[in-house]
Amino acid sequence: MLADLHLALRRLRNAPGFAIAAVFMLALGIGLTAAMIGVVGGVLLRGLPFAHGERLVLVRMDNPAQNALRSPLTVAEAEQFAHGVDGFESLGYFLWSGVTVLDGRGRPREIPSQQVSAGYFEALAPTPVLGRALDADDIRQQRPVAVLSYQEWQNGFGGDPQVLGRRIDPIGDDPLEIVGVMPPSMQTFAAETGLWSPLLERILPQDGARRLDQRLLQMVGRLRPGVPLAQADAALNAQAAALRAAHGLDAAAANWQAHAWPLLDLIVGDARAALWGALALALCVLLIACANVALLVDARAVARRRELALMAALGANSRRLRRGIVLEVTLLAALGVGAGIALAQAGIVALRGLAEGSVPRVDGIVLDARVLALAALLGLATPLVALAAGRLRERGGGSMQAILRGGGKGLVGDGGRQRALPALAMALSTISLIAALAFGIGLWRLQRVDPGFRAGGVHALVMFRESMGADSGAAGPPSWLRFADDVLEHLAALPGAEGAALTSAAPLAGIGSAAADVHAPGRADDAPVLAGVRRVSPGYRALLGIPLLAGRDFGADDRAGAEDVAIVNRTLARRLFGDASPLDRTIDVPLARGGSGSSRCRIVGVVDDIHNAGLRAPPEPEVLVAFAQHPRVAMTFLLRAAPALAGVDAQMADALWRVDPRQSITRQFALSDGVDGELRPAYFFANVVGCFALAALVLAVVGVYAVASLQQRRRVGEFGLRLAIGATPRRLALAVLRDSVRISAAGIGAGLVVAAAALWRFDPTRVVGDVALPPVLACGIAAMALAATLAALLPALRAARVAPMEALRDE
Repeated sequence: MLADLHLALRRLRNAPGFAIAAVFMLALGIGLTAAMIGVVGGVLLRGLPFAHGERLVLVRMDNPAQNALRSPLTVAEAEQFAHGVDGFESLGYFLWSGVTVLDGRGRPREIPSQQVSAGYFEALAPTPVLGRALDADDIRQQRPVAVLSYQEWQNGFGGDPQVLGRRIDPIGDDPLEIVGVMPPSMQTFAAETGLWSPLLERILPQDGARRLDQRLLQMVGRLRPGVPLAQADAALNAQAAALRAAHGLDAAAANWQAHAWPLLDLIVGDARAALWGALALALCVLLIACANVALLVDARAVARRRELALMAALGANSRRLRRGIVLEVTLLAALGVGAGIALAQAGIVALRGLAEGSVPRVDGIVLDARVLALAALLGLATPLVALAAGRLRERGGGSMQAILRGGGKGLVGDGGRQRALPALAMALSTISLIAALAFGIGLWRLQRVDPGFRAGGVHALVMFRESMGADSGAAGPPSWLRFADDVLEHLAALPGAEGAALTSAAPLAGIGSAAADVHAPGRADDAPVLAGVRRVSPGYRALLGIPLLAGRDFGADDRAGAEDVAIVNRTLARRLFGDASPLDRTIDVPLARGGSGSSRCRIVGVVDDIHNAGLRAPPEPEVLVAFAQHPRVAMTFLLRAAPALAGVDAQMADALWRVDPRQSITRQFALSDGVDGELRPAYFFANVVGCFALAALVLAVVGVYAVASLQQRRRVGEFGLRLAIGATPRRLALAVLRDSVRISAAGIGAGLVVAAAALWRFDPTRVVGDVALPPVLACGIAAMALAATLAALLPALRAARVAPMEALRDE
């Protein structure tokens, strides 16, 4: 065996071109595929870190008539569902909030929190690291207790094992006793949440109308075993219908339908289809590599038939000859697997870095033992299967004397296979290239989408002034307005500041955002339009460069006591009034907090649309109201600063704390981060798909070149004879080129059909920008035709240079 192994190594060393080409192609196919399997397994196939996580769902409300999808629940809906719904083991609702404490330097720090109802922890069923979770008695009795996240326990309390029983002292609120610490797995669902506390009834709207139409609660639930989503949706909507009937709600309320969404689907989002598509392209690369390696192994086996027949004629043991060939191919496969695993390890590191901030659950992207075993199986099987197929084809295919007389003929095996494998490779490469072009063009278009505002140089500071229950007195709107004016004054006075403004929510940022049903009195169609509501200061529009299409901007006189005014965007104006001018028309906007009724506002201006829901989504209806007339606790201060202004975030925080040193900051960011965040997933998938397409194209071209070259060598005698009797070199070159291009054309045509169908089924606009399919297909055909022609050009030129006497002598 050792002697045979040494002989196999020597044969591979004597054929370096064959060995290097086969190992390279196997490594490329195995490495890329194994890396992508690791990504898909970590993001999509790895279960949620909860007991029976496949049964966890989030309950959302949809209203297709208003283009409102996956919206939160009203208080009435959440309470109705929480009482029990058929098909659910438990249901609990929660509200995103924050708890402000003082850090070690005496600075206010906000701990992101969730205020939860009974049923929340029953649905998720986490196993606490310390203590216990909140229970129904905590919620019912409104106990001042809290449960810490693992990260807050480590960062805020140093991982103290005696943390149970300690108290958190929020600024302006009752102390909270720590009763438990959650495991790190809770962050999969709760993201950056630092603590959980009972949901206090006093912070929810108490007015009946607001409890029925203000959407602010999220709901998580656990399905009973075997309950399908359709059954759960039917049960939820039956409860919603009972709620509407009990309160006599109109037909418009019936447009809201409840849906239970699998938690994993919501976490993964649009990345699911794109990741499966990327894995399919990686498999295309692997199949092309396997086809090429099979072709090389088959060609080498056929080319060595005379050598093996001669050795058998001289007395060599046929069994040992076969074992030597198997050892040679196995060594080749082992080298390919080793190189492929090394490439996969490097690919995993690169993909994790590229996926950070672009794809969820990046921490799960690993190359585990199952992926490595699959890679080894694929790498070892491909050459051995090709060898076995060749042996079966040759069985009974001719005597040893016939093989010895045949000399060097038959350099390529079966003619059907020699055409089918390159055609398959070209088809798969065409699919990959067209997918890469679609993602590339989509990314290019997405980068050129005008968000409708100028984000460069603008920095945002997000905060919430008071708890949601404070609505009057010293903590009410007058104090909020005075505070906001003082902070704006300090921000504008910073050196290098070019302008400051205030809004309830920054564009492309969900924090502080709100939506409401807007009515236009006197309109023939009295159906409300769901529109985003943004409270802004007079300098907001100018600071962000949002064009004013008609009317005027807010001014200093638009304050409390003056006529309520509003500015609408182009989309809302068209939805409400069609082509008629909206100026001086009135709209009813629900702006009161905690009470019923709407504010009637006169439209004084129309602004252009902004892509507040994302660069890939069409602009949504939006109404701007004067913050000075309708102050709110959610405040986002915007500062446009010169590039020379260093430490912008710190200076903005200092300006805030000069007004109130006990006010916490929820978040600080550059407005351009939101635009960049929209592009990150597109960058990731465009780069990944482009890499796979390039690998597929290289392998396909290599396959076409190999077949054309082998065909040219096989037909040396024929070419020499044709040249000797008068054929021109140009004619021979065109014959070789025509044969190769014909094979490639069949593959390109098949790949074109499959690629068009795949792009039609999977809409790339969910990840990148708008994709025009005809130009993509045209570019793909042109690129593949050029690649196929270039691959066959060198063998064609060699055929034209065959020396007749040498060719006839070889024959």
